[in-house]
Amino acid sequence: MRRTLHVFPDFFRWLAHTSLGVALRESTWAFAIIEVVHLLALAVFGGTVLLINLRFWGAGLKLETVSKVVRSLSPQMLVSLAVMVITGVLMVTSGPMRYYYNAAFRWKMVLFLFGALIQFALYQHALRTDFDTSRRQKITAGFSLAIWLAVALAGRAIGYV
Repeated sequence: MRRTLHVFPDFFRWLAHTSLGVALRESTWAFAIIEVVHLLALAVFGGTVLLINLRFWGAGLKLETVSKVVRSLSPQMLVSLAVMVITGVLMVTSGPMRYYYNAAFRWKMVLFLFGALIQFALYQHALRTDFDTSRRQKITAGFSLAIWLAVALAGRAIGYV
């Protein structure tokens, strides 16, 4: 168990010394451009998650079934998620040890994984059925929104911790 804990700092140290990490640190504009793309992807992702979860509540897009809303928004949701992950990795590569020791970053990553699992479960359920959502799915959708808000707040806190 103890050896496993040492793998992460070793990986982050290695990441700091890669040519990409050095180039990102030495660039004047790279981090800012990557962060703008990250935030734009976050806006698209957040919008799709909000629309899907509101539909689970029956509060938005009432003329469409949940599965139709999920199917129509899934390309934007998945592409924006991929862009967020790629740009997030690039931002971490620019200063990996700073992120490794940042408690807000750790919380963001844990919450992000948890939020992704919950959203994926809702997504899968929506694709399997066209029926109205149950009380449990409505509660899960609300919980999902709360987790994504926590991810955003933890991400915002990274610069202050």
